[in-house]
Amino acid sequence: MRYLAVLLAALALSLLPGTAFAAPGDPWVAYVANSVVVKQSAPAPVILRADPATGGLVEISRNGPQGDFFRHPYDIAVAPDGTLLVADMGAYATSTDHTADGRIVRVDPVTGRQSLLTSGNLLVDPAGLAIGPDGLVYVVENVGTLGTPSVISVNPTTGAQELVTQGGQLCYPFGIAVASDGALLVTNYGDFSDGTTVINCVYDFGALIQIDPDTKAQTILSRNAPEWGNLFRNPLGIAVEPGGRILLVNQNGGTALVAVDPATGVQDAETPNTSTDRIVVPQRPSLTPDGDVVVSDFTLDDQEGGLVSVDLPDGSQSILRQDRQLFNNPLGVAVVANRAPAAALSATPGVVRGGRQVSFDASASTDPEGLQLRYEWDLDGNGSFETAGGTTPTISRSYAGTTTLTARVRVTDPHGASAIAGAPVRVDAIRPVLSALAIRRTAITYRLSEAARVTIRLQRLGRSRRWRAVRTLRQKGVAGRNRLRAKPCAGAAKRATRIRYRAEAYAVDAVGNRSARVRLRVSAAAAQRLRRR
Repeated sequence: MRYLAVLLAALALSLLPGTAFAAPGDPWVAYVANSVVVKQSAPAPVILRADPATGGLVEISRNGPQGDFFRHPYDIAVAPDGTLLVADMGAYATSTDHTADGRIVRVDPVTGRQSLLTSGNLLVDPAGLAIGPDGLVYVVENVGTLGTPSVISVNPTTGAQELVTQGGQLCYPFGIAVASDGALLVTNYGDFSDGTTVINCVYDFGALIQIDPDTKAQTILSRNAPEWGNLFRNPLGIAVEPGGRILLVNQNGGTALVAVDPATGVQDAETPNTSTDRIVVPQRPSLTPDGDVVVSDFTLDDQEGGLVSVDLPDGSQSILRQDRQLFNNPLGVAVVANRAPAAALSATPGVVRGGRQVSFDASASTDPEGLQLRYEWDLDGNGSFETAGGTTPTISRSYAGTTTLTARVRVTDPHGASAIAGAPVRVDAIRPVLSALAIRRTAITYRLSEAARVTIRLQRLGRSRRWRAVRTLRQKGVAGRNRLRAKPCAGAAKRATRIRYRAEAYAVDAVGNRSARVRLRVSAAAAQRLRRR
């Protein structure tokens, strides 16, 4: 039944504009926002992509040539167009300094280029973000300009900020998600103290807040109380299953992942966090198309952190990805379903003479999620994609020598899935050879090295000493010996033995290669036979 519920919910999501259809069994990748990565003695925040199918871990973006907007990335989400959105706190606020230096950074997952979606204004320490069905970006503000936590909406096109709600039940919030009915769900962490910062909340171990999207009213959906389950221990990250059930990550305590019934608020333990578990300091959850959970862990067993996979409903844990060279205390994680694109390629013309251009068109390639594709080209057919054409699906090339090859295109979506298509190309740079031209009475014979269209002109030398065609014959010749019987023409001139005649012939093959011209002297008598009635 749970599998059916996931299918039905995925189908419903596919009807929303900008939402990719995801179903159990679909491939996926996970993006991770690392707070600090130490690599080559250069500490820097970094965005990574993990592919469970290949085991690959790819660095997507860090400060440098790609941009310089990362200070303290805290959460990450994938926008409908495939770009990444990163909530960055900037410099952490203090009890006296609430400088609005928070920002939402947009990252191109292909190039890693960073750009600001929005910054400052209401953003001091943005701790989490979620994307609503209407495309709005919802941000949970951990501190607020007046020291009052809030929820802010951000226009994904203009970056305009709007206050949704502030204060009230919000106390040290970190996580935000959108419920199946459109309500906003926010996690309160609860009490906190690190020696300099002290947070005292009404509910010491945290709470789950529901915000009505129309009235903005806040209500406690669940907290640490006997009637709800007493499982909250500083919840941080949050995710919503397609069926509506809410999943929270406890940063502390013996239960790492807690499920909350959206109707009753009742809590249920999904996976533990004990000394024998893979999870150590969990941060945020993200759901796979199969309904399992990927949890970012701040430390794991090497103190650098990584990703842990939690299989539901049995709650078994396994390390999905861990790499000290790249991971260092990851916080945000976002899973996105990503089916491979379908590649298509045509070559026009498919057979061409040497030196002529061939036009390649891959515009019939498609991406299941409707994302923009990028194109790489192997136009010499050697298996190496030597030309990157960016997002343009067409390209042209000429070939000098005779060859037969298969040109290829590799199309890649923003999340790294790719497909290859090929198109055959035959280049003919060899000129046909016409030889053994002979005329006997009204029969013309010749030989060809290959099939070609032959043109034979009977010419006479005029008074201006220029050759002028008096009759033109054409034939589709075959390789080898050919014979053309010329029908006599009407209106033949009187025989003039002093007039000089010749036959000139050439051949053009199917791709336009032209042979050398062959000339044959023709007697006046033979010329008259070709011309007489």
